[in-house]
Amino acid sequence: MPVEILLTFPTTRAAIIGERTLLAAGLDVKVMPMPEALFAQCGIVLRLPPEALDAARRALETAEVPIQAIYQKKGNNIMSYP
Repeated sequence: MPVEILLTFPTTRAAIIGERTLLAAGLDVKVMPMPEALFAQCGIVLRLPPEALDAARRALETAEVPIQAIYQKKGNNIMSYP
């Protein structure tokens, strides 16, 4: 079962800008609806492979896009990323 990283954002606008930023950085990122297990202000999350997390953090920080939280998803299990 593959592990995925989920990034949440404080607003939908931040998530959209985050997606554009990560795509421009050449990262494999997908938009998905907010899983019911997560509670956040924005209704969408960005999903990416674990190996892309460090590059994603750097790209979003450079673009001044705030990440609300980071989660790890494996199957139906979602937990806070350490």
